[in-house]
Amino acid sequence: MSRRVTTVELLRLADELTLTEREVVETVARFGLMTHAQVAALLPNRDDATPASRARAARRMLARLTKHKVLARLERRVGGVRAGSAGYCYYAGPTGQRLLAYWQGRGLGRGRFRPEPGRQYVRHRLAIAELYVQLHAVDADGGLELLAFDPEPACWRRLVDRMGGETILKPDAFVRLGLGAYEARYMLEVDLGSESRTVIARKLRAYLDYFDSGVEQAEHGVFPLVLLATTTETRRAALVEACTRLPAEAWALFAVTTLDQAVAVMGGLLEADAIDPNGAPS
Repeated sequence: MSRRVTTVELLRLADELTLTEREVVETVARFGLMTHAQVAALLPNRDDATPASRARAARRMLARLTKHKVLARLERRVGGVRAGSAGYCYYAGPTGQRLLAYWQGRGLGRGRFRPEPGRQYVRHRLAIAELYVQLHAVDADGGLELLAFDPEPACWRRLVDRMGGETILKPDAFVRLGLGAYEARYMLEVDLGSESRTVIARKLRAYLDYFDSGVEQAEHGVFPLVLLATTTETRRAALVEACTRLPAEAWALFAVTTLDQAVAVMGGLLEADAIDPNGAPS
C-alpha cells in the first residue's frame, strides 16, 4: 500500500503546482474524467506551439501530476492499447482530492479510493467533456464567448414535482454563450442511445415540470433551450418523436441534434431539429 502524503508535503505540492496545472486538476475534477487529448487541447496556446509540442507538454504535465497522485488514470485506454499514452483517461487522484478541498476552503480533506467506472459512464462523461473542449476552441478562435459551462452536478436544479414532493432536475450540463450582443442559454442532455423510451419521457416531463415551476424564469428572466444531442440520425429521430408526445405548448422548450453538430447549433451556425406544431421534425 502506498504511503499517504503528509500535510507538509501536501502544502508544499500546492505551492509548487503551476497555475496551469491547478486549472487542469480543477477542470478534470469538474468533468469527472478527461482524456489526454482533451487536456492537451485546453492548455494555453503559445504562438510557436505545434500539435506535437502541445501533446508533449500535456504528456509531461500529466505524468508529473499522476506521479504525485494529484491525478490518476483508468486502467483501460480509450481507443485500445495502441493508443498509447494518448488513450489514457484521467480523474482526480487521492492527493488531488485533498488539494481540491484545500483550494475550496474545506480543509485538507481525505482522498478516497475510486473504483473503476463502467464503460457507459466513461463514454458519457467524456462526451460531455468533449463538448466543452470544442466550445473552448471556438471561443479561443473568437467565434463566440463561452460564459459558462457547468457539468453535473453543478448544473442540477431543485424543484417541486406534480405530487408536491421535492426532486432534482439533472441536466448533463448548463451552458451560457455570448453571441455578439446576445446571450444563449442551454440545458444539455447528452444521449448515447442507451436509455429506454420510458426514461427519456420521464426526463422530458421533468423539464416541463421545472418550466412550469417558474423558478428559472424568476431568477434569470429566461428559460434555457433544452438541447438533446445524440449519436445517430436514427436516434435523433426517436428523440424528436418522444418530444412530440408532450403537450404542444411544450414543444418550443426542446431541440434535438447530433453530437457532431451540437457546437455549431449552440453557436448559431446550424439549426437544430425543433418540434413543429404538426409533430414532425422541422
